[in-house]
Amino acid sequence: MRNIRVFVADDESTVRTFIQLVINKEQMPVSAFAEAENGKDAVRIARDFKPDLVFLDIRMPGLDGLQVAEILLADNPKTTIVIVSAYNDFEYARAAFRAGVDDYILKPIRPNEVMEIIKKTAEKYEACADAPQQTVKTPTLVKAVIDYIEVNLSGPLHLRDIAGAVFVSPCHLSRTFKYLAGQSIVDYIQEQRLLKASELLASSDLSITEIAGKVGFNDAAYFATCFKNKMGATPMKYRKTQEIKKI
Repeated sequence: MRNIRVFVADDESTVRTFIQLVINKEQMPVSAFAEAENGKDAVRIARDFKPDLVFLDIRMPGLDGLQVAEILLADNPKTTIVIVSAYNDFEYARAAFRAGVDDYILKPIRPNEVMEIIKKTAEKYEACADAPQQTVKTPTLVKAVIDYIEVNLSGPLHLRDIAGAVFVSPCHLSRTFKYLAGQSIVDYIQEQRLLKASELLASSDLSITEIAGKVGFNDAAYFATCFKNKMGATPMKYRKTQEIKKI
């Protein structure tokens, strides 16, 4: 199991100390440890430290955990980020996963949670390191991914499943797709779902809920929010605009 670099950002020193104690006591596969007590320091320190795994408090002075997560993932999309929160609230969790984090755990943190997350992260990085270093640098891989996404757009689309379908490792696929397509697979999938939704809104009489389901959204309200952010109008207003254009 590969040793990893762990970073903890939390304004509660007890949380930072607790995670470090678990790492030391259980002899976890950690090669280096760093910490910060506010969001701005978290960004600055993490950029120098280059962590593999980050535990982020969702509420910190300066920048909150979600803002820090977005910045760190923009710097390095491979970083594993876990939000630590005292708030058992669905909206907080949904916002965290939309920001691209890998996990969301509640305070007080349990030792087993810390251990499991570290082990899984170490295994993930070891798998990426051990995977054959494919050298695909042509549009062929991107086309295969695009075709797969198009066929499966109405259902759940996970990186591991897409990677398996095109016979490459998830890590290689993530890096290569972003390099060749200029955007992450997650962003591309979201974009295609919303573009397909716009076509259905303009060409069918399906309800908003039905269209949401057909393009892979289980939550019609969340679909409407994403659609408005992308298209600049709610699904209903967009449909009415398209109907007027036909007249």
